[in-house]
Amino acid sequence: MNKNELIELKTLAFDLNDEQSVNTLSKSLSELKEAGYSKVLLEIKTSPDQELDRSHIDIELFRKIKEIQELPDWVVINFILAAGKLKDSSLTEHLSYG
Repeated sequence: MNKNELIELKTLAFDLNDEQSVNTLSKSLSELKEAGYSKVLLEIKTSPDQELDRSHIDIELFRKIKEIQELPDWVVINFILAAGKLKDSSLTEHLSYG
């Protein structure tokens, strides 16, 4: 499935704390299958506030970066979450010219 060639059929929003939403999701997937679809792409999206809370990101750090850099919330969140992930990787070996 080439993501660049996908078309959007519909958008569904669910509250995973609500058992009825889980049932609705299951029903929606069954309806898609019955309609002849065999593959779908499920994208998980959330609000910046929920992601900040879930990821235990320092709110003050988030606000300072956002304000100084004038970046969208999601860019700042991804930047903070990525911080330090490459530190112990072998990235420098892959980037070296020799």
